Amino acid sequence: MFLLFNKIMNTKRLLFFCTILFASCNVSYFDNEIEMKWSGDLNMPIGQINYTLSEVLQELDINDFSEDAEGNMSFNYIESISGGKNTSYDVAIEDLSFFIEIESPLSAAIFNAAGVSSPHTITASEIAPGIPNPLIRSEKITRQKIQKFELTKNLTGASFIDGQLIIDIASTFTVDINVTLEIPSLVTKSGNVPYQTSEKITSLGKQLSIPLENYTIDFTQNADNLEPTTNNFVINVTSELDFNLGDTVKDDEKISVKANLTGAETAVVYGDFKQESFSFSSQSLNLDFFDSFDQGAITFANPKIKIKASNGYGFPIGIDLSKIRAVNQTSTLNLKYDNDQGPVNMLVVNGIETYSSEAPSVITEIIMDKTNSNVSDLFSLKPTEITIDVIGSANPINKVPNLNFFASNNKGFEAELEIEVPLDIKFENIELTGSMDFNNREDIEDLVNFVLVLNTENSIPLSGNLEVIFLNNGVDLNVSKSFVAFAAADIQSNGKSSEYKKTSTEVTFSENDLKKIKMATAIDIKCTLNSPKEKNSVKLLGINGLIVNVSTKANIKL
Repeated sequence: MFLLFNKIMNTKRLLFFCTILFASCNVSYFDNEIEMKWSGDLNMPIGQINYTLSEVLQELDINDFSEDAEGNMSFNYIESISGGKNTSYDVAIEDLSFFIEIESPLSAAIFNAAGVSSPHTITASEIAPGIPNPLIRSEKITRQKIQKFELTKNLTGASFIDGQLIIDIASTFTVDINVTLEIPSLVTKSGNVPYQTSEKITSLGKQLSIPLENYTIDFTQNADNLEPTTNNFVINVTSELDFNLGDTVKDDEKISVKANLTGAETAVVYGDFKQESFSFSSQSLNLDFFDSFDQGAITFANPKIKIKASNGYGFPIGIDLSKIRAVNQTSTLNLKYDNDQGPVNMLVVNGIETYSSEAPSVITEIIMDKTNSNVSDLFSLKPTEITIDVIGSANPINKVPNLNFFASNNKGFEAELEIEVPLDIKFENIELTGSMDFNNREDIEDLVNFVLVLNTENSIPLSGNLEVIFLNNGVDLNVSKSFVAFAAADIQSNGKSSEYKKTSTEVTFSENDLKKIKMATAIDIKCTLNSPKEKNSVKLLGINGLIVNVSTKANIKL
């Protein structure tokens, strides 16, 4: 019979687990084998449990719980969200070639007017006083080339760490030509001066090599310099032509300028990245805490989700938080966040405003709680998992144009998501169940009846009712016992329990009960937890504890 007592009373672990929101029916946890000899009537203590919530958590190796100096307990999860060094904003400037030509002002018509054919050498005999010779002239001719870069973003500028702009100037003129090359789109890093050079070009031509690492590109230049644009590169070429006595001239002479941009490697690019998507890694958190809570309702008074984000990019990032979900076996609930500084469900993480290789990342922190979100509803769902599948985009609040930049040495994007759920809680008929095998019928052969006596002292602000059901191969034998295992401790105005609450319960098994129990092969156990009905929530403290004293009274056949 003792083994029966022992098995029944090993449910005291379950009683205690109920009070700390963890259920398990491994009834061997408090196995306490005691050798006894039976003789007639018997009144005998079986044992005592005396544990605090903190002690039980330590015994069970629960690592997700924390306890502050005042004993307030919470469970906490921390997960990282990484945007990495997102390369979708890294605009490559491919090798590019473009041409400019300046043709001779001496057309075939001018040769005809002079009465000569091309080519022609100007002689003194052709010069008459008071009569201008159309072949003798000085001209300044300017040509402009606006090259549109085919880029994946609308860029306004770029700074280089490598690459060259190679310019080849060729001339078919027999005379030397003065050529001025002006590139308003290419500006020195030191002094912010547009590139300009003047060269005397012979029939041998000339090559110029400009190291891009000393320059930045201004992509906003256009023909009139009035309305800024993007992705434009402007070169102005001016030639100064002088045709004089003795020069041989032709009607098809020209200056050719070929520009080759090659090996460009940017340190930073500037522009408008619009609402370009931003990728994040997906995460999930397993919440074992809720695995045993199938029935009943749980309400947490003040759960929180904290996000601390670090943005090393030169543009703000909007994170859509609506894909953070609470998931249980049957339901899914998405997070709703009422952002008072941006779109609904959107976390706006500001970027670095001004580029500097030493500029620190911008830190943004938010707390989502019951005042601005449905976080409480998420955890009332009793989730077994929190999935974090956030999506993002640049410039969530579009300013048109957006003044963005992307640096090759950016520090990327990182965020830390912390879930904090204080055990400030309300239970409504939370059921925890378990079962165990029963193979010790011989232990009750000599019993006429027995009474199980529970005396509890409880400082936990939860009540627990216990139901024990005996089964034969899954069939209910109609021998169930329901009783108050422990009453909730009295609550102070701050939601904490004030002192231990005593409960005394006797559970009687009649002779007829024992006959049926002899046929049992298993025992089902159900514990129902409740907070005081008049309280919206109660606080579970690490120092809260439960003392259970178990004894028996029995009549034995001699």
